[in-house]
Amino acid sequence: MLETTRTYVARITNHTQIRDDLDECGFAASKLWNVGRYYIQERWDEDGEIPDEAELKSE
Repeated sequence: MLETTRTYVARITNHTQIRDDLDECGFAASKLWNVGRYYIQERWDEDGEIPDEAELKSE
């Protein structure tokens, strides 16, 4: 299977207008990441397996 990864680069010219919204998005993404990592670590400690994508999404 061929996999393609793309990276987009953007320049924000009105940073002062959207700074608070960007900060909130970053904070929310950080929280989601931490919850996912905590859940994976708990599962790893219990049964030595990392949950699959479907299980993580269901949580």
